[in-house]
Amino acid sequence: SCSVMHKQYILFAGSLIEQLTTEKYECMVCCEVVRIVAPVWSCQNCYHVFHLNCIKKWARSPASQAEDGNSGWRCPACQNASVQVPKTYTCFCGKVHNPEWNRNEIPHSCGELCGKRRQCLDCPHLCNILCHPGPCPSCPALVTKTCECGQTSHSVRCGQSTKIHCSNVCGNTLNCGKHSCTQVCHAGKCSPCQLTVQQVCYCGSNYKEVLCGSKEEFFDGFGSFSCQNICGKKLNCGRHNCKQVCHPQPCQLCPRLPQVVYRCPCGQTPLSKLLELGCVERKICTDPIPSCGKTCGKPLSCGSYEFIHTCESLCHEGDCRPCSHTSNIYCRCGFKKKVTAITFMCDKRCNKKRSCGRHKCNEVCCVDTEHKCSLVCGRKLNCGLHRCEEPCHRGSCQTCWQTSFDELTCYCGESVIYPPVPCGTQPPECKKPCTRPHDCDHPVYHSCHSEEKCPPCTYLTQKWCMGKHEVKQLGTDEFVKSRFRLLNVGGCSPCVTCCPNFQRALASKSWVSICKLSPNQPYFLIAAISIATKLTDLQLGDSVEISRLVTKKEMKQAR
Repeated sequence: SCSVMHKQYILFAGSLIEQLTTEKYECMVCCEVVRIVAPVWSCQNCYHVFHLNCIKKWARSPASQAEDGNSGWRCPACQNASVQVPKTYTCFCGKVHNPEWNRNEIPHSCGELCGKRRQCLDCPHLCNILCHPGPCPSCPALVTKTCECGQTSHSVRCGQSTKIHCSNVCGNTLNCGKHSCTQVCHAGKCSPCQLTVQQVCYCGSNYKEVLCGSKEEFFDGFGSFSCQNICGKKLNCGRHNCKQVCHPQPCQLCPRLPQVVYRCPCGQTPLSKLLELGCVERKICTDPIPSCGKTCGKPLSCGSYEFIHTCESLCHEGDCRPCSHTSNIYCRCGFKKKVTAITFMCDKRCNKKRSCGRHKCNEVCCVDTEHKCSLVCGRKLNCGLHRCEEPCHRGSCQTCWQTSFDELTCYCGESVIYPPVPCGTQPPECKKPCTRPHDCDHPVYHSCHSEEKCPPCTYLTQKWCMGKHEVKQLGTDEFVKSRFRLLNVGGCSPCVTCCPNFQRALASKSWVSICKLSPNQPYFLIAAISIATKLTDLQLGDSVEISRLVTKKEMKQAR
């Protein structure tokens, strides 16, 4: 930021000017002092100053080349890569070649206004101090900036990157275009609208709720979705109802209107010919459609590919009568056949997997090719709190769509994740010391955590040895305690002075009484003495090999 750049200028540029003026600044290439009248070159990235001849030699040396070999040579100080090798001696602002030294001016400067553009991208002003080494100071100009929501304005220093937040409610229009943002002035885009709106199906018989502004919120003037039921709306004739599945757009014309029907019910004869034969002309949709008197002949659903059964009734309105013939027909899945006049279903249940890959189809006389699963998935989502409500499917479930609008904090409350917080989000990481109640009163060295149980205490305590000869520092965690409990020394470590006494006690009855050893097995006593001689190693967590002291048979019985 520009504020950091300003501090850097005060510290670095001031020291650089003083060292160049007093001829105490050294070139990093030759390690010689940079004289006032010596031609120099200044890196525009780190602002270090070098002898011009030194930097030319360095740029042509193999040691200066960039690792990829194509980016040019590297600055000795900051390793910034440059393509062109410096050839001329210029002032710090780059306007004057071979600047003459003036005792009243900074060495190697031209004495004119710097005029370079500052590194802050949002500052339009040029540097207004005299030609100088080091970075340009931050811009002193004041500009007016608006807050994140655009309702208030504040005067700030030009180039300041700090975002301005006011205490007003944002109020910007949300993605739905209907409602306004209710959050306090914030950075970035407003969150999607979380209000729900009620939608009606195309036929007007069913409703559902969706998020305002979502893709599902669509209305074409008739409805927003299809409920998959029969439409049932009155047709334009006002006498019949629509028999289509719930659909967008207006219903079709009544299929019985005189201007729509041009043939007899069986479709073999035009009505114009029947009118010539004396049939009454139809005026409205409820008037009967004249019959031609011929055999209907419409194909029936029975029969087979080789022989199709047709309706034997005279030309008629409505559905055809059941077929009077019998034939060998297969069930709809093709597993069984029988002599019948109608379509039948076998009792075989389908064993194929459904589209989800988890459940069997189990449909009787199944003719489905996709075997879509109609069950609800029900598996736990990644949040571990909610279950998938989608139809049963393959692969992983989608992430939980539920969102919390409460702040999510660490245990101590210092670290906060502001809403909206996706379901399943873990509490934020916190660097503050743990504030939970602890069993001991030692200083806490671990950070705030979301786990219920704190890690063991790592504070070192001082304890006397068995003989009260010296004090040792011991850890207070359960792991260290368990080691000393195993040796039955009461949590105290023997020192060099009391160690022989401890070994004798351990080798005699103390160890035997602890381990419950049988007196008929003397090798246990030998093993105990061997362990006692390596007590220090045991305290450090090492083990003692005793297999050479016992037979293989005894080794199997040993514990």
